[in-house]
Amino acid sequence: DYITSGEYLPDAYTPSNELWGEMLISRGVDARLVQKRLAGNAAGILITKSKKAELEAKYGAVNVTTVIDAVANNELQMGYTNPFASSTGLNFLISTLQAIDASNPLSNKAIAGFDRFQENIPVVAYTTLQMREAAKSGVLDAFVLEYQTYVNTPDIRSYEFIPFGVRHDSPIYAIGKLSPEKTKILDEFIKFSQQENYQNLATKYGFNGLDEYQSEFVPASGDVLIQAQKLWKEKKNANICAVFVADVSGSMDGEPLNNLKKSLLEGQKYIGKDNLIGLVSYSDDVYINLPISLFDLNNRSYFVGAVGGLQAGGATSTFDGIAVAMKMLEEQLALDPKLKPKIFVLSDGETNRGHSLNDIRKLVEESGIPIYTIGYNADINALEEISLVNEAASINADTEDVVYKLANLFNAEL
Repeated sequence: DYITSGEYLPDAYTPSNELWGEMLISRGVDARLVQKRLAGNAAGILITKSKKAELEAKYGAVNVTTVIDAVANNELQMGYTNPFASSTGLNFLISTLQAIDASNPLSNKAIAGFDRFQENIPVVAYTTLQMREAAKSGVLDAFVLEYQTYVNTPDIRSYEFIPFGVRHDSPIYAIGKLSPEKTKILDEFIKFSQQENYQNLATKYGFNGLDEYQSEFVPASGDVLIQAQKLWKEKKNANICAVFVADVSGSMDGEPLNNLKKSLLEGQKYIGKDNLIGLVSYSDDVYINLPISLFDLNNRSYFVGAVGGLQAGGATSTFDGIAVAMKMLEEQLALDPKLKPKIFVLSDGETNRGHSLNDIRKLVEESGIPIYTIGYNADINALEEISLVNEAASINADTEDVVYKLANLFNAEL
């Protein structure tokens, strides 16, 4: 995103895999692959030993194709990561489409197969960390992860690792027209990284494993990957119902509230038009600024107006705001049980009025509603505690890349 925006052009770029490089080239960036591998790695599906044995008994082998079939048949509870922000998630998305139709991953056959698969996916995580936390809760039979993380995380070694997709060998690209001096520096860096003692160090930290693995699929072009991302956002957005809960207490006055408004006004551009969206604000009391409604052009304009009108003052009743949002979602679920409810709390994390997290923790747990938190000049630990109840993501908005973080979060969840 930084590179394609033109806001920042580095001399070199090293993503986890070549898929991102292909997308840069398709978007018109002058990117040239100069080294396919700095250190070896692979993406994989982690699956419990018992479930792997069960699938082997039915399908004969466990690979991307059989995993897709098992999920579509509701025989496997699996999660994966956001393909807009995660290399493993992007790799899994295109591998899934290729497994359904190797000749054309964007065909009607591939799209129909992906629909059946996605219907039974309980978790699409914003980050790998969120994915791991969801797995620890025991709700997943399988999830995606890189091999290097797998070998360095003892508490998930009970899962079997099934490699898939393109390799994650950290290729390196030259960006733009480099001077002879910069070209030489880049070449020297690559030579330096390939020395035996540094490759041994990489191996010590879990890289260079599974060197024998090679992908069964032909790498997709950047254009196909971009279309696959758009398809994913369109298909996974079905039945989402979300309420934004905005902190407008006195402690948010000034820059925090201005940044909160900017986040919502920028972020609404990434919210799908078929979603149901509501807006709540809180200080001493809780106000429903926008009842839950279809986020069409009309309601999008109401949302923008409601956000623009937010003003700060008073105490902070965060958990009263969350309780009101939960009630709104429960009423909507009574009308349509297929909805996927979500809450987004935008706050500085300080609570000094009304209910506490302990007061409503059991209700939150029983509801299963994920609560995503976005912190402004915030007590981040307090917000993370809220998000961890149902394995949602927490974002610190006081960073320069917050616009990109929120774009990725809303792309993943809305």
